[in-house]
Amino acid sequence: MENETCPKCGSELVEDAWEDLSLQNSNIIIDTYPAYVCKNHCGYVEKINSTNESLHDHVEKPNLFTYATRELSQDAFLCWLMAWADPVFQKTDAPLHRAAINFISAIFNKHAQDAPEIETIKIKRQHEDLDVLAIINQNYAILIEDKIKTKNHSRQLYRYREAIEKYNPDLIQLPIYYKTYDQSHYRSVIKAGYAPFTRKDMLPVLIQGKEDDVTNPIFLDYLRHLKKLELAVSAYLTKPVSEWDGRCWEGFYQALQKDIDGNWKYVHNKSGGFQAFWWSSNLGDEFYPQLEQDKLCIKIKAGNSDNKRQLRKERMKQVLQLSDEKELNLKRPSRLGTGKTMTFAENSDYMQFKADGMVDVEGTAEWLKRY
Repeated sequence: MENETCPKCGSELVEDAWEDLSLQNSNIIIDTYPAYVCKNHCGYVEKINSTNESLHDHVEKPNLFTYATRELSQDAFLCWLMAWADPVFQKTDAPLHRAAINFISAIFNKHAQDAPEIETIKIKRQHEDLDVLAIINQNYAILIEDKIKTKNHSRQLYRYREAIEKYNPDLIQLPIYYKTYDQSHYRSVIKAGYAPFTRKDMLPVLIQGKEDDVTNPIFLDYLRHLKKLELAVSAYLTKPVSEWDGRCWEGFYQALQKDIDGNWKYVHNKSGGFQAFWWSSNLGDEFYPQLEQDKLCIKIKAGNSDNKRQLRKERMKQVLQLSDEKELNLKRPSRLGTGKTMTFAENSDYMQFKADGMVDVEGTAEWLKRY
């Protein structure tokens, strides 16, 4: 290429890959293509065709939601979007009006109900501490508990439903747990009667809105914001493991959950922490395997045992013998602890890879099931 420096910030341009999202038959499709990318990560990208000629260049524009990162900002966006479903705005901005109706319809669908024709909509913020309350046609109450990086706690989800029941017992409740970042599971959410509405649920609504000619910059900024997050989580599919960050590990663990009934979360420790994934072991009820990113650990809950060292020694001998019999490639850790949970065997080569060097999720899942 003629220009080897970024026209935006002057840093070096490097040949890399870039990704985008599109919607096909209600499925989110990741499009990966070669591109020149700014080494300084300022946002400048040039797409490359087969002859290494630039097809177009793109400078990432400032995004409102890069700075509006709190849940209150997202609450405001959801209220703003639903407000456009009011019939009075049909002629003001027809594409945005349709997108708002599609969002509300998606909420009804989450509760296996057909959305009615919207005649009236009344929106309240922080009603009895509930993030968003939208009353449709004076018959339906959409309750939205909005989370970004945090999770539900205590009895808050039950309290919101009880408060709306007291406010108007005749309203048909449609509780929604709106989550743009990821969490391991939604069991407690579903138990409380809420339907999870995740980033993967919202993206089709937004992408369809753009395809239907929504041009509102707030709407498009939110779409770009969620696309960027989705691409970060999906990057484990296109990046070598050595380049994975925390989002990649989250995406990888979610993919493993399709084959393995496990849980994941970020574990804090003095060395900086790591993303962990654990499940029930086939080696024995008292053991459990845990992925600490690129290392597989076999752990035991020692609890308040009086002789943890002896327990660790016995279990390590037992598991390493099983490893030899089943060819599990487990080794003694270089460092042994004596906490309430203890690692006594590990494997730093558990991941399976495809011919192109990218992770083979299905192959890795099959390998892990042996533990």
